[in-house]
Amino acid sequence: MRHYLTVLGLVLLPICCTASFVTDCAALSTLLPGKVFYTNSTVYDSSVKSYYFVEERLNPTCIVRPTSTSDVAIVVKYTADCPSALLSIKGGGHSPNIGAANADVGVTLDLRTLNAVSIQSGGLITSVGAGALWQEVYRVLDTYGLAAVGGRVATVGVGGLITGGGLSAFSPEHGFACDNVVNMELVLASGAIVNANETSHADLFAALKGGQNNFGIVTRFDIRSFQQPDYWGGGVEYTSDSDEDQILAFAKFKDPENFDPHAEIEQSFLYTAADNSRISSNNMFYTKPVVNASALADFTAIEPQLSNTMRISNTTDFAKEMAMYQPADTLAVYATTTFNVSLPALQSILGIWNTSVHELSHIKSLLAVLTFQAIPPVPPASGPQNSLGFTPNSHPERDLVLCLLSNYWTDASASAEIQAATQSLLEEIEAITQKDGVDVRYKYMNYAAKWQDPIMSYGTTQVEKLREVAAKYDPSGFFQAKVPGGFKLSRS
Repeated sequence: MRHYLTVLGLVLLPICCTASFVTDCAALSTLLPGKVFYTNSTVYDSSVKSYYFVEERLNPTCIVRPTSTSDVAIVVKYTADCPSALLSIKGGGHSPNIGAANADVGVTLDLRTLNAVSIQSGGLITSVGAGALWQEVYRVLDTYGLAAVGGRVATVGVGGLITGGGLSAFSPEHGFACDNVVNMELVLASGAIVNANETSHADLFAALKGGQNNFGIVTRFDIRSFQQPDYWGGGVEYTSDSDEDQILAFAKFKDPENFDPHAEIEQSFLYTAADNSRISSNNMFYTKPVVNASALADFTAIEPQLSNTMRISNTTDFAKEMAMYQPADTLAVYATTTFNVSLPALQSILGIWNTSVHELSHIKSLLAVLTFQAIPPVPPASGPQNSLGFTPNSHPERDLVLCLLSNYWTDASASAEIQAATQSLLEEIEAITQKDGVDVRYKYMNYAAKWQDPIMSYGTTQVEKLREVAAKYDPSGFFQAKVPGGFKLSRS
């Protein structure tokens, strides 16, 4: 079948669509010379190896590395017009869910080449390519004494973090990363390039904040940046003897009366099967140059401590440290739930997690982690909204706890057992929060397992709004039918 590919109103080239992924790649090579790469080439192999977790290191028919938004539009238009074509979209490549950003067939659009970072409006706005990693953003911002609401781990990608919501050391004060975006440049299913913001395509702008890749491919984010001096942060590791003190300190920290917008913590409990050992760890930040800030003093006072890196430094330094301790090149699964803070619930969850991970002790490569942290505030009713389903003007950071299960291993033969155990444990956790009357519907997309449905957790009203936006901007369902990766918005 012969088509004439039209992008931005220009007829480019006649293309022939056949039921062949190889033919699709050949056609794109003609349309984008020098930007399509095949297996066993240096660019192809480096792209596949750059995925943070092993699950995503699949082998697509070809990889396209665009150098402009127009290149992305050409790929989208071709994929939409050709029956055989399938498209995967890669940013930082950090998701542990198989097929989220890659596939064993079709075209993978690797956005890492769209990683420019530039300061605008005297430092009030920073424009960031959707393929950038947060370490690339922070290196520029720190040079100017600026910061932005972005990932805490240097190697996390900008695009995936923001479109899934986005948690940050600055979130208690500034909210989700997505709520600090003022404009998104993106390519629609039609191949059209638009800007979505508060005054143009405002419905699409809201949908993209938590809607991931269901509406378009974002190629640039314009995000708020702000003056930020060096601040206090780092990590402390403890023996498992301190577990009860850790839980008591976290429950006190999450008491709404103790809320401090400058304090952020990720409290983790870790089990290593290789030596059957348990420790706990707190990654903490106080976004002012205040050593041993009172909001975090209960955690720094816990003894004995195995290590302590708390210091005054900048965002680049802290993000690099977080990346250094993040397991990489492994198999992994994340799963998540949310609940209102409750000391009994926290204690019960830690108890059943301990039991669950010890039952997996025969898998010697296993590292199992249980993490508690806060849900950020949400935007006021008078400002641009997101898709996450929270009531405007609510303050979820005051009493909501985000629970993350993250398991890492290297023995592929253990994958089915660990996945099943993770799902079973999450069901037990949610049974506890339901019994205690503290369960909350919301599931944070960036931590959700493939078998979870974070979009539906936003609530019926919000899902209906998202369906309306999808019908308006993608009436053919391109991003459901032709872009299988990620969490999909059901059309009914």
